[in-house]
Amino acid sequence: MIEIFGNRECAEYEAALNIKTALEKLWPGIGTSPISDDHVKIVSSVKLSGYKVSDIDIVVAANFRKKRYIVPKTVFIDKDGKRVNSAKILVRSFIGAVELKDHDANGVRVDAGNVLVKYEGKWKSATDQNDAQRYALLNYIKDQGIDNPWVFRCLYMRGLQELPIVRGRKVPDSGAVAADIDTTKFIMAMASVNSISKFKREYVISSANTEVVDNVLKMPLFKSIVPSRLNRISMDRIASRPALAREYAKKLGDDFIHLRGQGGTGKTVLLLQTAFEAFREKGMRSLILTYNHALAADIQRLLALMNIPSSNDAGGIDVRTIMSFTSSWLEKLDVINDDDDFLLQYNKNCIAAINYLQEGLITTHDLQALKLKNPDQFNYDALLIDEAQDLPQPEKDLLISIYDQSSFLITDGMSQLVRGRPIDWKYRQDRIQPHNFKECLRMKSNLGRFANKIGKLANLNWRLKPNSKAAGGRIIILKRPYAHYPDLRKKLTEKAISEGNAPIDFLHCVPPSRVKIEGNRQISDLGALLAADGLEVWDGVDEVTRKDYPRSLKSHRIVQYQSCRGLEGWLVVLDGLDQFWTSKLSEAFAEYEQIEASQKMISKNDYAERRAWEWILIAITRPIDTLIISLYDLESSIAKVLLELAKENSDIIEVKE
Repeated sequence: MIEIFGNRECAEYEAALNIKTALEKLWPGIGTSPISDDHVKIVSSVKLSGYKVSDIDIVVAANFRKKRYIVPKTVFIDKDGKRVNSAKILVRSFIGAVELKDHDANGVRVDAGNVLVKYEGKWKSATDQNDAQRYALLNYIKDQGIDNPWVFRCLYMRGLQELPIVRGRKVPDSGAVAADIDTTKFIMAMASVNSISKFKREYVISSANTEVVDNVLKMPLFKSIVPSRLNRISMDRIASRPALAREYAKKLGDDFIHLRGQGGTGKTVLLLQTAFEAFREKGMRSLILTYNHALAADIQRLLALMNIPSSNDAGGIDVRTIMSFTSSWLEKLDVINDDDDFLLQYNKNCIAAINYLQEGLITTHDLQALKLKNPDQFNYDALLIDEAQDLPQPEKDLLISIYDQSSFLITDGMSQLVRGRPIDWKYRQDRIQPHNFKECLRMKSNLGRFANKIGKLANLNWRLKPNSKAAGGRIIILKRPYAHYPDLRKKLTEKAISEGNAPIDFLHCVPPSRVKIEGNRQISDLGALLAADGLEVWDGVDEVTRKDYPRSLKSHRIVQYQSCRGLEGWLVVLDGLDQFWTSKLSEAFAEYEQIEASQKMISKNDYAERRAWEWILIAITRPIDTLIISLYDLESSIAKVLLELAKENSDIIEVKE
């Protein structure tokens, strides 16, 4: 059985079909044979979230229980260094990362097994690029909890009718195959890079044992992702070419751009619109940075659905978490001590790197050389940072030392602080002023009014202009945990689906107290409940799960409250909001003790409540249509406030016993 996945409109899918055709030509019937005999999955235009390399043109995995052989027509070198001719090779399995290149002979050079391709007059190592993809795929597989298989790599040089000849022979050891691809050439191109071993007198090619490869074939990566209604709304917004995005795109990469606004004002969407417009009109390559792993995965899903590239070859949009990206630089700048606690030493290491730059130990020439040597990882025209007010000062200073602040677009959520005090992003203030946004663009009008009422009760400088173009919106407060309302869950799901939404359009937030550890993974109580009901769950409370985006429309998204910033849902469930409030109140009391006496302008209790309410406002500004809030302790101060607010606003807030 051969299964193929991916966007049918792209060149990568066509190349994947070529691989499928080649397999069927050598082994007739394999395309429809029982999975118990053969199982091959090919997916095109793969996007990984949270890895140094996010784009892989084609991933192929094959498991053969039925004996499948190839007989190479050319000499190969085995593991013992022996030249072998016309040997029969058993193919048990293979997992491969394939990079597609359409360069003709004038744009390709092979040097000592290293395939170089020309972009804009410069030679770039396609081999290094493909090798980095191989390691990204291997790390993805490891993060899925699968034992260490061998991952092959292959360059599919579709623009060459045949491989170039070096010193009188073709170069399959370069890991490349030309347009005249067949199964033997394809598999030998992958296997010859690291030589082929004998096992019990027979040459064998294998990535792992049958059970391990079966697990690889079950990975979420091997699924076609389909846009939901909410995805389509987001995609339409990104591609809508608003005048403001076109204006910012013209400046992007050359001038600092600062966007400010409360949650729900559309800052993240405008950031994406600007990056998309810059790619489409100028061929720019932008990097979106966020602290939120769940948001990075969500954006990566949209980019995959829109088939927007992220590699250095043709521009596009890449997504990384800020700490991951900065840490990659710290590693390259050789300031990380393996013996140190990474998180504890993070700011210290950033400061050390800044000192190296200021003292001339690392020069501008050195930085440029690192960008050119690692283009997919570091070579960007612009950096766009979501919720940039949260960066620690050393982290911000290091990034602008490497890329210069004129290359940045930042969004500032103002009161949406997660990591403490905001930093100052002032830049040529005599010339550039922040762009302020006040109208609520995400939430329907009732939800915007509800958020304003919360902001007023909390005595925060927080107000949105409700969305005048989207009337309605529903707020439901539950007096018990969400788990106690199975009929409500069913009714809400049926209503949302009848309106054209899918479970992936829902967002569920849970407090830390509702998360437990099972083995080496984390799971939420709500995730376990939904799974027990037979529902698909993307439980983003787990760090490994957050590295990959949900690939099924039936997935119910769950995150901890700390990870909800920047996300949205047609229907949002805030389970145990009072427990989350209590945890943030305790954290804020501890924060207050660390503040210098001269900086304590308000009482400890006022400070703690203010910080807790700021977190609550981040959560309640996630929905588009419906907000569900469940309470665990009706005697908690926040429960009393919310229930009193419901009494006063029964026209827009419903309470369920």
